[in-house]
Amino acid sequence: MSGSRSERSAATEDGRLSPDLIGLAAGAFDVPVFAYLGQQLFGDVAFGAAVGLIVGLGLFLSFPAFLADDERSEPTTAPTAVDDRLRQFHRTAAGLALPPAGILLIAWRFVSENLLLGVLATAIIAMAIYLPLAVLLPQRLS
Repeated sequence: MSGSRSERSAATEDGRLSPDLIGLAAGAFDVPVFAYLGQQLFGDVAFGAAVGLIVGLGLFLSFPAFLADDERSEPTTAPTAVDDRLRQFHRTAAGLALPPAGILLIAWRFVSENLLLGVLATAIIAMAIYLPLAVLLPQRLS
């Protein structure tokens, strides 16, 4: 396959960086930023770093879709059923669902000290964002 993700993840021949590598660098930058934010707001570096990891993972997963070519000339494939689309992992949908979940976890920490309930609530909200996006976003972005 000439368009597989493994071929696109490597740097191109003309010296440009791949979208995966740029997304990894941008996502990794979120960890120390949110760790500092967690230290300043709550006195908890580990909590901030965990939130930064969630937000950074979302950025890493969704960044290649922001740079994707808009190929309208690709051959049309048979539409897949909704349950089949939900069984497959949709990278862009997960990447778009994780950053709001991380931000909501910080907002929860302002309201309550019960972190377990906050993690559960943000996981439910992340799934509520992911499921419609996994069905509605095109398969070429997964």
